[in-house]
Amino acid sequence: MAADGNKAMTAKLEVPWQKEMKGELIKWVNSEKDIAKLFPKKITYSQKVELNPAKWNDSKLKNALPPLVRPELQILANRISDAKKLAEKAKSPKEHNKVINAVKLAIKTSMAEIEEKCSTALEELESGVADAKAGLALGKKAMAEVGRLEADKVFSEPLEIAMTSAKSIHQAESGGKDVKAAQETAKKEIAEALKILNDTGKTAQNVAKYLSANGKKMADNPKGEVSAFGKKVMDKKVLGPLQQLDKDIDKLTAALVGYAKDLKDGKIDGHKAKMAESEFSKMKGLQKTADTAVKEMQGLQKAFKAVQKDLK
Repeated sequence: MAADGNKAMTAKLEVPWQKEMKGELIKWVNSEKDIAKLFPKKITYSQKVELNPAKWNDSKLKNALPPLVRPELQILANRISDAKKLAEKAKSPKEHNKVINAVKLAIKTSMAEIEEKCSTALEELESGVADAKAGLALGKKAMAEVGRLEADKVFSEPLEIAMTSAKSIHQAESGGKDVKAAQETAKKEIAEALKILNDTGKTAQNVAKYLSANGKKMADNPKGEVSAFGKKVMDKKVLGPLQQLDKDIDKLTAALVGYAKDLKDGKIDGHKAKMAESEFSKMKGLQKTADTAVKEMQGLQKAFKAVQKDLK
């Protein structure tokens, strides 16, 4: 077992050379004995690596490699198809030798490309770059939306709508007005508050979750820009607000969803509406977290783009 907890294992590729070839092409290869013997029984590759045993083992690696080299196998099929067309025009032993040489070159070139593809992928996996790329793929959409985030819509706007809706019910009952009408209006208003929360609030939360989950991994990555980005995320001044935002969004979501359900079930009278208004008012302070977190997210956008460039 390696000192970092990784385990030594062997990545083995074993795939039929005809995997991406059409039946007609395979039939032609097999009918030409001097060409068929140029192909190995199977295309193979083997490399020892040290990986996290919780994520990888020999069997998982063996299953992961064939899909990885599918483009190279398709290219091999195209090259052999070109050789077949050349064979169809061959009228002499000399021309047939050109076909054989074309097949030899196709196999040699494709084998080299497959080996390079596997070697690069496994090195990236071993170094952590592959995990970082996977993490970036998940975070790309979320980080792209940071620029359009309006901090006040994370908490202030949905809370203001919720408080207004609750207040209208309380005032209607205490003023002897149509409470039912106020309740129906409140249902529509709280639906709008939830829509804003699910749009802006959840977007902010997704970014916070992504950064919090991937910051440590990136900080430990050997790639310079990746590590620098991870360290910025892990700074207490950044990570703290991000984690708090995540918790606060869950808190507000639970409060709004519960209130909406009670409205739907007819459980919100004037007294309960006044209590709900008071509870929503107490949550106003959550907006400070959003202000700080969104500012930090926007500051990380430029650094995130540098990370993407570094991993290309």
